[in-house]
Amino acid sequence: MVRPIKIFLYFVLIILLIITLDQLINDVGFTLTPKFGTQETTVRDSSLPFTIARDEVIDKNDTALHPTIDSVLIMPPDSTDTGTFISNDSVLMAPYRFRKLFAAFCKEAARAKEKRSIIRILHMGDSQIEADRITGTLRQKFQEKYGGSGPGFIMPYDPLHINANVHLENEGNWFLSYSYRDNEYPGKLDFGFAARAAWFQAGKAGFTVSPIPWKSDPTGNFSVSKLFTTPGTDSLKIKVTADTTLLASVILPPSTGIQTFILSNLPSGEKINFHFASDDAPVFHGLTLDGEYGIAVDNIAMRGRPWPGVRLAENKLLKSMAEEMNIGLFLLQFGTNVLPTQTDNYHFYYIHFVRELRILQNLFPDIPVLVIGVQSAAALIDNKVKPLKHARLIADAQRAAALECNMGFIDLQKAMGGTNAAVEWARQEPPLISSDYMHFTRRGARKTGILIWSLMDSLSVKTLAETGK
Repeated sequence: MVRPIKIFLYFVLIILLIITLDQLINDVGFTLTPKFGTQETTVRDSSLPFTIARDEVIDKNDTALHPTIDSVLIMPPDSTDTGTFISNDSVLMAPYRFRKLFAAFCKEAARAKEKRSIIRILHMGDSQIEADRITGTLRQKFQEKYGGSGPGFIMPYDPLHINANVHLENEGNWFLSYSYRDNEYPGKLDFGFAARAAWFQAGKAGFTVSPIPWKSDPTGNFSVSKLFTTPGTDSLKIKVTADTTLLASVILPPSTGIQTFILSNLPSGEKINFHFASDDAPVFHGLTLDGEYGIAVDNIAMRGRPWPGVRLAENKLLKSMAEEMNIGLFLLQFGTNVLPTQTDNYHFYYIHFVRELRILQNLFPDIPVLVIGVQSAAALIDNKVKPLKHARLIADAQRAAALECNMGFIDLQKAMGGTNAAVEWARQEPPLISSDYMHFTRRGARKTGILIWSLMDSLSVKTLAETGK
């Protein structure tokens, strides 16, 4: 008769073998999960309009609409301030105002441990950053320099398993609604930075969050959580436990505005259980899981989206969340879903992107925004892997939009090695780009994260030297 301990060890061994196999397969350009290129949402959401009514997008006096700007390949000289810093290889462009704001962020980050505060970076992007790819490397580097731990921002309901930092289990009848899709919510639904909101039908529901046992990085080490919720027309009963220990029991009053439930001194390494009860359909805009101080780097991946979508969010909700989260820097990394739309002029995309950036600029004038351009990409054409040269035009549109708003810009294609880089990255052993020639493998994502971090770290040295430490 087989002893129970032997059965347990057998299953543990099988799980470890599966994890190891997934890692090895991913590194050679394959994955045990469906390919990004076959996602239905990516195909549907990447169909972008070519005709845009100008007066519906940007104010008629905006320089983005000047008839003399026929192409975004050449930047008009008056679209950036005269103090724009451009690296020798043009990989990094940083207008003077952006550098001032970025220097202030770096100073606050350096003082986070002393002040026992958390400074947050929101890394918002498309499926290229899904499952914490690129973001995870940036988080590691920032926390090594400034301190900090925890996975940062997550959604309490994640049916697509976009989050890869903690183990999440749900109980009850949960739904996830998106700002850019029709939804089933029985009332008005406001959206925050994630462009989605979780909710459950009247009654009881809950979720459990816990560290992933085989991850050794600091993402599993969190002691402070903030839950952002709109209770609705009924009070929301919240009970939080760790195993059988009661950590908190509160009742949030009825409200149609956002409320923040803060919980400190969470026991390290344990399952944290959130239990809810309400006769309405309360909405959850997200949850942060952080250490006591340092830098938090949030991964907000929006599969299928060409831009952040802040136009579809509620401004008051964004401002309330930003204040509670103490956001110090926005990183925007989009463009993958524009690649299927091929044209010789991406001025339409430039206009849309400027509008998104302007909203962030108006809402958060003191928070620096750094735009990371679309990556080099390729496609299998006539049985040959050929570069998608129109990716250069998309990056130029993003660069023009960023500089129009005096925001920073990283030219990821140049950082990778140029327009043909995707072909070269695909030839590496193991490959750095997956078989769709658009999304990085895990190894490629780490290399990309290091490239971005190196540019940002060098910029911090320059900006601090300019403004004085």
